[in-house]
Amino acid sequence: MNDNIKKRIRLSNILALLAMMLLLGTYTLKPVFQYRDPVAMDEEDEIEENTSFQPFAFLIPEGTESHAPPLASLKLLMGERIWEYHPTGFYAYLIGYKTMPIWKVSLEAPQYPKVAFPDGIPVFFNLTDWSGKVNEMNTINHYIGMHPMEVGAITLRQIIPFVYLIFFVMLIAYLFYKGPGWQMLGIVPAFLPWFYLAFYSKWLYWFGHNLQPWGAFKIKPFMPTVFGNGKVAQFTTHSYPAVGFYFLIGVFILLILSVLIRRKALKDAASAN
Repeated sequence: MNDNIKKRIRLSNILALLAMMLLLGTYTLKPVFQYRDPVAMDEEDEIEENTSFQPFAFLIPEGTESHAPPLASLKLLMGERIWEYHPTGFYAYLIGYKTMPIWKVSLEAPQYPKVAFPDGIPVFFNLTDWSGKVNEMNTINHYIGMHPMEVGAITLRQIIPFVYLIFFVMLIAYLFYKGPGWQMLGIVPAFLPWFYLAFYSKWLYWFGHNLQPWGAFKIKPFMPTVFGNGKVAQFTTHSYPAVGFYFLIGVFILLILSVLIRRKALKDAASAN
């Protein structure tokens, strides 16, 4: 293997390592990009009451407070207990409590004047939970019969730490393995942003088409806006990528470039032999 081919393989590995750093960032950098109310200048609104982080029960310390879901329909979706769990320290990073915001949805309405709500009612879709004004958004959703945000993709959010572990093992193997099927070790993790968009769209559809009779305002089932601006009743919605999604796009670009560069280098090496 000549020096030129070695340099290209080295470049491929560097790109993969950069992708791994971005991927790790999406799992750990929530404190850097955490939402702060521009009026109150505090951190996430009512974080103590936000129970959207619901890891598997075996990850939660004994003695953690919990309560039963208030409705039978929620029990079917969320299980027997809702844990009031906000981990701290290194363990919070380990089990996925610090994942970055991937998508942002904000809502504007006449009853939320810009002076008091310059960002409207923003919520952020992280990989393992929701953040921002979750309780306010749930109150609004309740009026149209929509389930609380906490029920959305709960199993998917619970498995994220294990998905990330698998992806990191795949990428470490990608750095060294050059046998049959090596490309898949880089390609599968690369497509994480598109996996996310697919599941995000699926769950928006589920929320909009599973309206409950408790809503004070009766509206027809609808598809919430995935990307861009939309309108539901008197509410204007804005749905756009948050910083974490751009990190994932960076992962995609870096890994695809890495795979293409390595494939050409290995092909040239095989031809030379």
